[in-house]
Amino acid sequence: MPAPTTHPDPRLDGSATPARVLVTGATGDIGTALVAELTTGGVPFRVLCRRPAQVRAFTDRGVEAALGSFEDEAGLGEAMRGCEQVFLNTPPGPEQFRQNRDAIDAAVAAGVRHVVKVSTSDARPRSAIPWARDHALADEHLRRSGLAWTLLQPGAFTENLLVEAAAIRRGWLPQTSGHGATAWIDVADIAAVAARVLTDPAVQGGPGEDGRTYLLTGDRPLSYPEVAAILTTVLGHRVRYVHVPAPAFYGVLRATGVPAWQARGLVHQFVDVVRRGQDDGRLCSSDVPDLLGRPARTVADFARAHRAELSRA
Repeated sequence: MPAPTTHPDPRLDGSATPARVLVTGATGDIGTALVAELTTGGVPFRVLCRRPAQVRAFTDRGVEAALGSFEDEAGLGEAMRGCEQVFLNTPPGPEQFRQNRDAIDAAVAAGVRHVVKVSTSDARPRSAIPWARDHALADEHLRRSGLAWTLLQPGAFTENLLVEAAAIRRGWLPQTSGHGATAWIDVADIAAVAARVLTDPAVQGGPGEDGRTYLLTGDRPLSYPEVAAILTTVLGHRVRYVHVPAPAFYGVLRATGVPAWQARGLVHQFVDVVRRGQDDGRLCSSDVPDLLGRPARTVADFARAHRAELSRA
């Protein structure tokens, strides 16, 4: 659904105080950036933490924190108490659908008004990719919950390039996606969009069919060979794409400790979605610039910001 081209922000004019937000996944890449956005904007929020040490760390920084987890119904409900909105971001894993479902149900029970859920651009209920399937099922559960809802559906994270940092420093970018292209997005942009949605009712969704879905991507799809060329230009040393056959790619993942379910899902994602272009993997949108009033960060921007990690010593 297209976003308005203007974005009044209650943080800027002092005319309204945003309702308290519960942030889940606060120690992850998106959550860390969102905590910074909300803190800078003076938005009242609390974070959900699995471990007492995390609670202490946030509290020491002046951030309100509650101890609980997606597996702890009572703790989850208590963390949501007094919150009008929930930012829902679950980690990929075999229990991801259940975690999302239980959090949505807890939000209903706690009287939460609006849930902003991180989904994925390739969410499909019959996908062979576990997290894409689980997100699709959880998204539907949210639509039917009676809550107001906003879905954020990001493309491929530029941050995932850091997983290959050692290879990139040696001049290689290995992958099994061939010349297939996909949409890319920086997690900082996902967080900035989430902050905008959480603080501006004009871009929030309503309940049922009136909810909103934002596809979060850059301005064009890029293949891994194109990404390698961008890295070459930005980093000043040659980076070559190296195609790894799918069976070998799976074997490398397993050898490095990736669980079998996740390794199979990654193979499907890079072969089916990226290489073959299934499930709208190449689709891009203008939602990021429409919501933020600026262009989305590019792969080149990301490479410049992480030059130290990606460049040869």
